[in-house]
Amino acid sequence: MPSPGVRSLATTSVTLGLAYGVWYAYSVFLVALLREFGWSRSLVSGAFSVFVIVHGLLAPALGWLADRIGPRRLVVAGGAVLAAGLALDGTITEAWHFYLSFGVLTAVGVAAAGWVPAVVLVQRWFTERVGVALGVVSAGIGVGMFVMVPLTQYLVDAVGWRWAFWAIGALVAVWIV
Repeated sequence: MPSPGVRSLATTSVTLGLAYGVWYAYSVFLVALLREFGWSRSLVSGAFSVFVIVHGLLAPALGWLADRIGPRRLVVAGGAVLAAGLALDGTITEAWHFYLSFGVLTAVGVAAAGWVPAVVLVQRWFTERVGVALGVVSAGIGVGMFVMVPLTQYLVDAVGWRWAFWAIGALVAVWIV
């Protein structure tokens, strides 16, 4: 049986894959939303811009929170927020709904379940060879992109973009939370 540190590394890697897989699967949802609502590409892309800005601005606060409450609690809370955000993403009917649900709420979830608490967690488990441990964990982001983008495309084609958001939200809730 692997050590708790190795299990933590594997779990964190999959968690990052899911969280950032949502980020990189956005292009699949963008096309589906353009088709569904007839919004301009710049309008739909604007929600992603808000997402990236919110994600980036949260990093200092999340670092502070990871130090105060611990990275595991932060990741669980982030997973819950991410699952809720994805569930709301599947209910949108107006552009401003999408800006709030995806641009803000989903971004908060990805950030809180993402890189900052992962780094804190890994550094606590691996006081030596931190670089290797972080390399293993960050590989999960690449694997997440590799898996989540085609999975999202499959789901959008099979059940539609709303159910795709809900299915990914359920997956996030089951794995992260």
